[in-house]
Amino acid sequence: KWKRLALKRYQFRPGVGLYTDMNAIRRDEDLDDLHSAYVDQWDWEKVITAEERTVEHLKATVQAIVDALVDTQKVLQSIFPQLSVLPKLSSEVTFVTSQELEDLYPDFTGKQRENAFVKEHPITFLIGIGGKLRSGKPHGGRAPDYDDWQLNCDIFFWNSVLDQALEISSMG
Repeated sequence: KWKRLALKRYQFRPGVGLYTDMNAIRRDEDLDDLHSAYVDQWDWEKVITAEERTVEHLKATVQAIVDALVDTQKVLQSIFPQLSVLPKLSSEVTFVTSQELEDLYPDFTGKQRENAFVKEHPITFLIGIGGKLRSGKPHGGRAPDYDDWQLNCDIFFWNSVLDQALEISSMG
């Protein structure tokens, strides 16, 4: 929330934002293959207009992020050829809603749905996280006080080493 307050306080214009790099110890974190007690987390917030608060604008932003990651990989592989053994990123993003995932996999948990879908669609943008689905349950948790559950989304890449979906960005 503090980043959004800073954007307002310092009168950032639409299309302009800020980024942060947080280093922290999360002593109460549930540790697994993707979560450790030490966190190095990058965040960004950008001011948008009311007219830009659309799924189409969100999709265009996601495509720009993915394209930047693909371009970054190409540059790094040209400088460091040994990185060419890594899986090549694609600019193809599959867009899906949390309700569509529940419809496809009604007996799965939210995490199981993500893994099943992202394995088949290696770069996935999942839209609408937080609100109740037709089953009466949300796909996943989001803050009810400032997250827009209709526009709340995650970008996932398939991690073939861990054989699971890897969330690289949460946004909305």
